[in-house]
This record gives sequence, structure tokens and C-alpha cells, in this order.
Amino acid sequence: MTRTVRSCFAACLLFVAACATTQPAVTTSAASDTSWIVRPALYEVFVRDFSAAGNFQGLIDGLDRIQAAGSNVLWLMPIYPLGQLNKKGTIGSPYAVADYRGINPDFGGAADFRRLLDAVHARGMKLILDFVPNHTAWDHVWMQQHPDFYTRDANGKVMVPMDNSGNPTDWTDVADLNYNNPAMRQAMIADMRYWLENFDVDGYRMDVAHFVPDDFWKEAIANLHSIRPILMLAEAGEARQHTNGFHLSYGWDSYGGLKEVWHKAASAAQWTAHQVDDVNLPNNGRRLHFTTNHDETGWDQPPVTLFGGAAGARAAFVAMTLLPGAPLLYNGQEVESPQKLPLFEKEPVNWNQPNASVTIGFYRKVIDLNRTGGDFVGRDLKVIETNLPNDVIAYQRGNAVVLVNTRNRALTLAATGMKLEGARDLLSGGEQKTDTVALAPYGVLVLKLH
Repeated sequence: MTRTVRSCFAACLLFVAACATTQPAVTTSAASDTSWIVRPALYEVFVRDFSAAGNFQGLIDGLDRIQAAGSNVLWLMPIYPLGQLNKKGTIGSPYAVADYRGINPDFGGAADFRRLLDAVHARGMKLILDFVPNHTAWDHVWMQQHPDFYTRDANGKVMVPMDNSGNPTDWTDVADLNYNNPAMRQAMIADMRYWLENFDVDGYRMDVAHFVPDDFWKEAIANLHSIRPILMLAEAGEARQHTNGFHLSYGWDSYGGLKEVWHKAASAAQWTAHQVDDVNLPNNGRRLHFTTNHDETGWDQPPVTLFGGAAGARAAFVAMTLLPGAPLLYNGQEVESPQKLPLFEKEPVNWNQPNASVTIGFYRKVIDLNRTGGDFVGRDLKVIETNLPNDVIAYQRGNAVVLVNTRNRALTLAATGMKLEGARDLLSGGEQKTDTVALAPYGVLVLKLH
């Protein structure tokens, strides 16, 4: 069925905007400071698995650990009640939402969530919620109250979500929402506003944003920003999402390409050249760069497995994190946990990993360079030519050069037309003694030029 918006929707939007002006807005003393929106470092939390308790208090108890890794924005995977009808696995998917305004009782209640928000804000950090606007659980409160909110086939049967090519997904635990219905759109915006107005959250990560119409996003994001400035992250890779109003979009191409480089299906130089396209996103948009998240760890492999061990995982993280964009850590990545955290079952992170304190320190250094290092503040990116274009990722940001050995063997690198002797490594503090660079297996250098 088509998702084309009916012409009557324009009138309804005016009604929504008028109603929105009557809503009380939550204000905070830090509301005027939007610098964190421009330079965030995100930490994705699966509350169920973050601690043995699997609740908000378990997350509060671990906030110091998250902050020690350098992140300043918590992204909570969906905290809403889980749908049980047609659920997957023993517990069900956090992305099968039964009530957009509810809280999963396994995590706690409204008072517990407020305590979490207060604890996050007390540390000078921010918190964004995962929101799922494309579909709901089959037993979402709307299914009974508003059955016309859902997309139906020719026989009147509610459909599973369709991809943008019109093919049904395998998301059998959720039902597709009908964006041709103006009333559904109005209700969706109201539920998004709810968490801003009643709990003082700092923004949203919008699930499968590319399945939702662009004109809805433009209206919804403008509406939300009428309350106060917030961070908007689209789980989508299209540049147009930044025209829609999103600050961040997914760097899926970067992640997929990096895996190809690691497994020798693509050259390092080709991968680096491709990243130059992302520095010109509309509206100063930026990519969210990652070497894992809940999808990649759940369906692919965690970085320590995918990139050839701890050294490879760190090398991949440097290559991604020092590109123009925002970095991401996910549940246990900073201690290099080898766990594949499933979406539909519970498996608490094993934080007791070898050399965890050293590992956290490394990720913190890299994230700090992204957020506060002067050479990495802008969106500039220059590809550096080397004698090892297939094996070494080499690029320049400001007056700093990033060199990443993507192979599990020692390499000797020479950069074309570049004097590296005397440069200082921003990670180790050591001095580069010659223009020729010796890179250990999966070795990295971030050299500050004179």
C-alpha cells in the first residue's frame, strides 16, 4: 500500500502545530547550551543486559564507568513495555513496543527513570531515548483504541512492516503503522512530546527512520524543537535525513566498507576516499560512526571477533572514531567483551574482562580526541597517499595524521610528500623518529605534525 500523504494532511498539521503551542514545556538551566549536540560521544545502553539487575538502578550504578570511557550522551534502547503477542524469543524484542508512554516494569517505574535522568544530568551528561515510530507490537494500546492507525492489505488484514521496495520484512512481531492517517501522525507527535515535557529527556534515536515519510519528519522535528533544542539521531543512511532535521545519521557504508578492508575485499585507500563524501552532508549533518551496536553485535559479531582480536578491534575503532562525525560505544565494548548480546533474551555483560582498566583508558583517549582535539573539530578530511594503499588507512584531519594498519602483520609505511619525522603520537606521546613509519600488527598512530 502506498505511503503517499493525503492532501487533507496539510490542514491537520496546522491543527497539530496549534495544539502544540498550548503544551507546557520543561525547561532546564542548561537548555541554552547546545554544544553537546554538535559534538556528542554516544554510549548505547541495553538496560536489560547492562547489569545483572537489568534495571534502571543497575544503570545508575554503572554511570561512572560510562563516563570514564569518555561518552557524554546515553542512548537508551527502548524502555517501553514489550509486546507479547507474536513475540520473538523468550522475552521479546525491545523494538516491539506495547505503549509509547509506558515503562517496562522490569526496568522500574517512572520514579526510577526520573532518578536515572537526575543522575545522568548531575554528571553533566545527556540522555536520549530510542523511539520506534514505524511500527508497534501487535498488542500495542493503539491496536484496540485506534485500529485505523495500521496499514492493511487488500483483505483488510493488518500488515507487517514493508521495506522501501514494497517487500514485506521478517518483522513478524510488529505491525505496520499507516502514515496516510493524519490522526495517527498527530498521536505519534504527541507521544514523542510526552517524554520531553514530562521527563526532560534530551533527544531521540529514531528507529528505521528511512521507513517513515520525509514530510512527517520535517513536521515532527520542528514540533519537538519548539519545546527546546534536542539531539535527533536517524537510524538511516540517506543524506536527506539531515534536510529532514536530523543531526546524526548512520555510517552504515563506513562500517560495511571497513569490514571489507579487514577481510581484503576492498583497499584501505578506497575506503578512506569514500569517507570524503560524508563531510558535505546537508545542514552540517554528521555520521554516527561505529564498529558495533545492538544490531551488529546481535546479528554479526562483536568487534574483538570481527576485527581479529583486541588489537584489531582498537585499530578499527581509531579508524572510525577519528573521521568527521560522532563516535559510539555499545554495552561492554570498552572492556572488549566477546559476547554476542541477543535482542530477544537476557545476557548480562561480563564486565570482568582482562585488562579492562587499560582498555577503557584507550577508548577514552580516542573519544577525547574526537570530542576535544582541535584537529578533529571540523569536517575536513584529506586522503594521504602511501606505499601501502591496500593495507593502511591513512588520512589527515587538521594538522594530525591518522595511520591504521588493517593487517595482522608488521608493515613499513612511507607517506607520499609528507614529513613525519619529529611528529608526536597523540595516543602514546612518543616521537616519530623517521619519515618511514613502522606499524605493528594492527598498529595505529595519530601523529601531530609540526
